[in-house]
Amino acid sequence: MSSIIPSGGSRRPWWRRRETFPFWPSFLEDWLDDDFFFLPQRLRSFRADVRETEDQYVVEADLPGVPKEAIRVSYEGGVLSIAVEEQKDVEQEEGEYLRRERYRGRTERHFVLENVREDEIQASFKDGVLKVVLPKMKKSLPRGRDIPIQ
Repeated sequence: MSSIIPSGGSRRPWWRRRETFPFWPSFLEDWLDDDFFFLPQRLRSFRADVRETEDQYVVEADLPGVPKEAIRVSYEGGVLSIAVEEQKDVEQEEGEYLRRERYRGRTERHFVLENVREDEIQASFKDGVLKVVLPKMKKSLPRGRDIPIQ
């Protein structure tokens, strides 16, 4: 059986090997161990689908595990903005801390969707999926006239 992990070596990352870098202080190890400044994967960015029909735009954003209270949806100047902000503090009541982690993260996505009836925009959140429906303005027929040449 093969493995993608090289055999015959430590499975610890190279920066955690004291024998390789004995001069590195432990705070550097901690910094390198942090998960990209401890921002959870779901907050780094989120996936969104944008569909256009004849009479509306539909935006569906996947936000699994995010509470509804952490989501903000706004529409201004032809731009739909979806922002997610979470704060988490993991507390232990007993024993001494070996590590205590907390984070506060925010991410936003912006979509240019013009000619929308702003007063009729609707948003719903169910099963980790945010759905925003933006009805389009009715297209008016171009008005014009023939100008006779004299």
